[in-house]
Amino acid sequence: MANTNKDNNNDNGNIIPFIPDEIENTMNNEDREQLLRYIDSEFLDVLPSISTTVTNNITPDLEQQYYALQNAATNSILNDIDNSESQKEIQQELPPRDYQYELFQKAVNENVLAVLDTGSGKTLIAIMLIKHILAKEREHRLKGENKKITFFLVDRVPLVFQQCNAIKSNCDANIERIVGEMGIDKWSEENWKQIFEENDICVMTAQIFLDILRHGFIEMTQINLIIFDECHHCIKKHPYRLIMKEHYEQFDDIRNRPKIFGMTASPVHGATKSVEKAIFDLERNLDSRVYTIINGTITKVVPRAEEVFIPYTTINEYDATRLSDQIERKIIIFDRYKRLIKATNNVLKQLGPWCCDQLWKHLLNEQADRVAVQIKNNNKYGLPLNQLVEKEEEEENRAIVEAYQLTQNNDNLTGPPNNPDINDSSLFSFKVAKLINLLNELRQKDDLNCIIFVERRHTAVALNLLIKSFRNFDNVIRSDILMGHGTNDDGDVQMTFKKQNQVIQRFKTGELNLLIATNVAEEGLDIQACNVVIRFDFFTTLIGYIQSRGRARSRNSIYYIMVEENTDGQYDKVEEFRALEVKMKSFCEEHPTQNMYNLCNGIDDDDEYEEDDEDFTKYVYKVENSNAKITLYHAVTLIYLYVGSLPSDAFCTLKPIFDIDKIGENFVCTLQLPINAALNEVTSSVVRSKTKAKHLAAFQAAVQLHKLGALDDHLRPKNMKRHILGDLAPELDENGQVIGSRRRKHIYEKRTPRFWEREQNDGEMYYRNEQFSFEDDRDLTIAHSSNWRKEVQHQMFGPQSQQQLSDKIERLEGSHMNLDSNPINNNLSDQSLIDDSIDRLSNTLPVATSQLTFSDSISNQSKVVPNRTSKATHNITNVFDTGAIQYSVDQPLHMQTSPSSTSSRSTLSLSSTTALTTSETENTSELELDVVDVNVDGLENITESLFNVWMTIILIEIKDPQFKVRQMALITWKQLPLIPDFQLYKKSIPFKIGLRSQPTNFQINRSTLDKLANFTLSICSAIINKDFQCPSLDFPYFFAPLKTYHTDNIEYSATTKINGVSPIDTIDWNEVNQTIAKDQPKVDSDHLEKYTHDKLLIDFGENSSRPYLIKNICHDLHPDSPPPNDMKIRETNYETFAAYYLDNFNKKIKKEVIRMEQPMIRVQRVQKVMNFLIPIEESVPQEKSQTATFVIPELCKVFWVSASVYQSAMLLPSIMTRLDSYLLVKEAGLCYDLPISHDLLLKAFTTPSATMALNYERLETLGDSILKFISSIRLYIKFPLSDEGELHCLRIRIVSNRALYRAAKRLKIYRYVNSHSFNRRYWRPHHFTSPQDSPKQLQELHRHTISDKTLADIIEASLGAAYVSYGLEAVLHTAIQMQIPFEEIKQWSDFSSIYLAHQIQSKEFSPRYEAKASLQKVNIQKIQETICNYTFHNPLLINEALTHASLPNSTAPCYQRLEFLGDSILDFLVTRYLFKKYPKAGPGLLTELKRACVNNHVLGIICARNQLHTEIIHYSSQLVKALEQFHYDLENMDSIDDGDNVGEVWADMTIPKVLGDVVESMLGAVFVDAGFDIAPVETLFEKWMIPIFERHIRPETLNVHPAFKFTTDLQRLGCEGFMFDITMFFLFVRNHTAASTSGESQKCVIFLHGKPLATGAGHNKASARQDAATKGLLRLQEDPGLLKRVCNCTITSCRKKKFEEEENEDMCIL
Repeated sequence: MANTNKDNNNDNGNIIPFIPDEIENTMNNEDREQLLRYIDSEFLDVLPSISTTVTNNITPDLEQQYYALQNAATNSILNDIDNSESQKEIQQELPPRDYQYELFQKAVNENVLAVLDTGSGKTLIAIMLIKHILAKEREHRLKGENKKITFFLVDRVPLVFQQCNAIKSNCDANIERIVGEMGIDKWSEENWKQIFEENDICVMTAQIFLDILRHGFIEMTQINLIIFDECHHCIKKHPYRLIMKEHYEQFDDIRNRPKIFGMTASPVHGATKSVEKAIFDLERNLDSRVYTIINGTITKVVPRAEEVFIPYTTINEYDATRLSDQIERKIIIFDRYKRLIKATNNVLKQLGPWCCDQLWKHLLNEQADRVAVQIKNNNKYGLPLNQLVEKEEEEENRAIVEAYQLTQNNDNLTGPPNNPDINDSSLFSFKVAKLINLLNELRQKDDLNCIIFVERRHTAVALNLLIKSFRNFDNVIRSDILMGHGTNDDGDVQMTFKKQNQVIQRFKTGELNLLIATNVAEEGLDIQACNVVIRFDFFTTLIGYIQSRGRARSRNSIYYIMVEENTDGQYDKVEEFRALEVKMKSFCEEHPTQNMYNLCNGIDDDDEYEEDDEDFTKYVYKVENSNAKITLYHAVTLIYLYVGSLPSDAFCTLKPIFDIDKIGENFVCTLQLPINAALNEVTSSVVRSKTKAKHLAAFQAAVQLHKLGALDDHLRPKNMKRHILGDLAPELDENGQVIGSRRRKHIYEKRTPRFWEREQNDGEMYYRNEQFSFEDDRDLTIAHSSNWRKEVQHQMFGPQSQQQLSDKIERLEGSHMNLDSNPINNNLSDQSLIDDSIDRLSNTLPVATSQLTFSDSISNQSKVVPNRTSKATHNITNVFDTGAIQYSVDQPLHMQTSPSSTSSRSTLSLSSTTALTTSETENTSELELDVVDVNVDGLENITESLFNVWMTIILIEIKDPQFKVRQMALITWKQLPLIPDFQLYKKSIPFKIGLRSQPTNFQINRSTLDKLANFTLSICSAIINKDFQCPSLDFPYFFAPLKTYHTDNIEYSATTKINGVSPIDTIDWNEVNQTIAKDQPKVDSDHLEKYTHDKLLIDFGENSSRPYLIKNICHDLHPDSPPPNDMKIRETNYETFAAYYLDNFNKKIKKEVIRMEQPMIRVQRVQKVMNFLIPIEESVPQEKSQTATFVIPELCKVFWVSASVYQSAMLLPSIMTRLDSYLLVKEAGLCYDLPISHDLLLKAFTTPSATMALNYERLETLGDSILKFISSIRLYIKFPLSDEGELHCLRIRIVSNRALYRAAKRLKIYRYVNSHSFNRRYWRPHHFTSPQDSPKQLQELHRHTISDKTLADIIEASLGAAYVSYGLEAVLHTAIQMQIPFEEIKQWSDFSSIYLAHQIQSKEFSPRYEAKASLQKVNIQKIQETICNYTFHNPLLINEALTHASLPNSTAPCYQRLEFLGDSILDFLVTRYLFKKYPKAGPGLLTELKRACVNNHVLGIICARNQLHTEIIHYSSQLVKALEQFHYDLENMDSIDDGDNVGEVWADMTIPKVLGDVVESMLGAVFVDAGFDIAPVETLFEKWMIPIFERHIRPETLNVHPAFKFTTDLQRLGCEGFMFDITMFFLFVRNHTAASTSGESQKCVIFLHGKPLATGAGHNKASARQDAATKGLLRLQEDPGLLKRVCNCTITSCRKKKFEEEENEDMCIL
């Protein structure tokens, strides 16, 4: 693994940057058709975005997911509009005409409804008024008044874009256009505030404006002008009227109400008996006055079309065609296809049989395509493609496909329609014949611009098909349809906004000259002025007549009206509308001077207005915090909005049920909400109408939902993802990096163990008091002391005497088990894990000295048995007491030294974030004490005669007889605390290191101290090849050689006195003196035998200090001998050994000084490798060209360090590095009061970048599941009314990397982290300096670079370590200490007590929790005795765990909350099982194994095997069918099982997710019922899961996830460029959200070296990534040479490795 820390710098501090070579990526320059197999066409040329995260794992971290304003759909819609040619045209600002200016003046002074013909410039008047209001608004803002904005409201979405562009072209203002497809339902209050603050004008549909008023995002006080386009719609329950009634009229400050301006071609809308009444109602509804202009004036501006009647005759109705009969027989039984039949029958009646059959062909073609897409992509039940869940649906789809085939086999419909006989009355009606003949005449017009108005969309489609069938119309009449959006119902036809605008644009540019339009073209849309308008279907309203005629406003235009010839009704209606139009205009001209109220005094009014006024004022619920309102006509929408937000699945379509009963002449409505809603049932009061009863029930429910908190203050369903995770959206730092991510790194302080600081007298010691600073964070939980040690001891041993305790520890020593090296059985109880850790506990108990004997072997000495009678064990409950040193976590921070020089006990208290809770210290500030650097000059003059020191023997258990190791001693100022034995590695062979602290201290004088110091300096300089310096009294420790050697089977003693002598006498002082003197005498070639034992030679002819071990004396070889032929050595190609020396070292050697008769000495170079911390694969050593194999004795010197001492010293850097790590984590454990054994804590605090044989990765995997588990318990208890979605989001907030990172940073955990990889050039004892050190190197010694994600991982690893050490109680305490919020929960038993308290409150609040009737639906006895083998104390939990959300009217909640809890329990139990079963498995394999153990498939099998699926309580026919299919597939699988069927045999089965959910919910139910005791759940886990896991899930049978395989394959092939922190991005994964009806709304692109490699699609991100990874693997498999062509990562890696090796020369393994 690449080391991210800059440990490999040159000694001079100059860092040479490593820059990889770029390589041209041409992998997508191949055949396009071939590329489309792997990459969707839309992504062929896409580039990685700058914000794309580089990662070596395709699966992203959960906390990187966030919820914000989504603009993808918005941009798509806006671009569709903006890119059209019509919008690119620059609209010039036009001067107003006189009548426009006149109406503008009226509008300035009062609220005006402008009645003007289509095309007369109503919009320009509105723009003039906007500019006037905007000018006044700017004046008000200069005076410091609050900002107000203008709203331009339209009735239809296309008008938003049209009117917005008209305003932009004529007004200098900030304008925002808003439509529903922009995702406004998800906009927060901040989004709306930003819109209103940044803009002066908002153009939107009336419904959106009504919604934001109702939800309190805007108030009337913030509005200066409201413009109503097509204001004649302001009647009944139209949004225009509701805006006025609910909000405008309820605003009491009349003077500050916004100005109103309405625009219409006719104030009379719909059928009316009185023009006066219609105008009066509109004025009243809009609080405005109607104004128009003199009719003659407008005629001069907008020419009126000539009206021409086209009479036609009708005949008897046609009989159904043969094709219609055949089709209807197939589909008539299905309700969903009734629209198809109705539409074709209407066309048959209006147009004739030919058009009917063509329409059948067109509609069935679209319907068959829809069925195909549904089967392929919208299979929401997850069944095989050839199977559908519902038999009815299967039959419906089959019927429609067969009907479509009928149209394909019909002789009259084969091929495109071609020139039918329009005058054949058996095929066509007279009406359509008249139309086609008229078009034949009109096609002669060169400038034809025509619109045909029809009533129905299907008529428009049929007419277009007919017109296109005539060849004489080709390139002359160019037609298309223009209609509304339609619905998704079967048989309906739709047109998107984009298509509408495209058609209008094509008509404007002349590409089309004929539109067949519904009433969508009558009003509002900016359509090219026409010279011909044909009213094919007769109008029914005055405004329909006026507006359709208004489209014919070119000079000499004609308005054709098709009328039925044999009736007078349509002629009379035209005359009536003409008269009404004249009356309306005349009335509007005279109206402003008349008293409208008097004119209408005698007109009957409807009771509707009186009742409406009461409804608008009586039924209003206002939210004070936001001014949002619940009104009677808003409530139903709110209820549907809320229900739609509830969690559901594919087998459950949640909806409110309105049950209306008649009581006499009145009605009452009962509203039933789904069982997972916050409210279950509401009943309205008795009212006069069904509609009002429904609205009233919804109103009462909505009010209660807000009071319950289910609706927020803006009356939106609480979007927990946004509400809870809103501030967890990726937060970027000043460099644009995501806080909490792996790529974001910081340089932190790296603390050295304070143990090494020498105890000094008061005159010598200086202290620096550092205030421990906390960030201002409300979530900060101050760590606190507890009595967890006593609890752990009691839990492990019970209330026993010290004698019994010691006996039990002694008995347990023989059953030691290492969790990381040995498999375990299936008994997974917490107690087993605690028992497994007893040996660790023994290593942390106080050192007992008098009972130890020399006969103990090193293996047994790793477990020290406490002295049963020693006073040192008086505080046996404090497992961190370490013999001579006691660390106090309950006292203020200080360092205390006993006044007695012979005292063996001192107390060291370390920096702590622990809150001081004792009475003596509760007011004490929390300080962090550091020993500062002392005044060296002053200390060197100290004349203290004696120093108290301690000896620790370094024990090395190594079996290699050639590896001569002298016993070494570590001399320290204080007694070394007990350190567990640990392993080092000689290449790949492990050997054990033991540190045995002698039980008593001893005294040395200054001269002896200086000798030890000089020896330590000398030996460190020798092995590091650097000169070091350090004042004697500043040494952290001293090394000393002992007189004994290790052999392959020696037993080491550890008594109070070694062989009856004091520790100082065991030191080899001759070796010390020799090393200090550094004498290097020449070898006496006459007495070579004396150098064969424990000597190192230096061949001074090499001009090098390279030491050599003596292998043997070669009496058969001499300096004048030729080199051996069978060896390739440095002297090869030379005649003699002497010749080599003379040739290469002639400046130092003369021929006459070489005695040719002396024997040669065969030697072996002593390598300089000192990293024994990690195992290295065996490799053949590559000797340098000048390395000697034979040396001439005369030319050698004796090295000043003995061979055995030198080889011992070679181990010291690795030993001391590990010792430093142990001491540091001991301090961390005390600082944070962590109940974790020190060897596990060391793992938890060691990062993979440290390149040690241990790191936190496995513990982090375990800790991640533990954190999820314990946080889920807390949330389940704390939020008893929150649903699964809310709980999930709350958990994300707790377990997110960002939250954990910030907690770690607050606690300054980085001070104790072991992240530096071992580096010979950097190692030295603390306080040692070298003249060769650069300032940067000195800085690197005391700081390290750690990523945010690493700090988060360490917290999770600590939880894993706590669990392995002492179980769940220790986990909870560790979590609290790590500032994971648990509020009042302090110990595990608190979970149960707090839960019971919340349950009492819940029962008082929600009676359904006490419902017992629902228990009749489940077989309690079967579940308890057979399925679970557990007796429930509260059987209601069984009912809850088995109740599906589809069950209506349930008195018990559904299983979703218990599923949430059970999911975390299962995740924990599975992770723990795998952690113990596969002790050597890395985190990647553990993750893959867990994926195989915890997924919908395996849980479904577990559910079925235990017959749990038969007990599910639901009300879903879809689920019934799915369960039937699953049972059938399961039987097939079992029928072919011969006993050898292992692996994930269920992988290809389709299993309903409900089954897995129920398994999890039952685990949760048992856990809750057992008072949150994990033991019963473990029993259930062993009964349900273990047998299946043991048989089917193993590493060798895994179905590896494509994303995981893709990533690992790339790494195996050497493509690791994406791991470099450089500006080139190599491997990216980007997700796209696409608007799609196919169900594959998520798209994923994998980039390789900047180019797309593969793409995938799916219904969610995970499935899209899996699809992309599968294609990526396929591409790499089919083109093996692809990676070599585009990737130079392997070459780059080798060059980088060589670069690092040059930085760390001589770093090879001994």
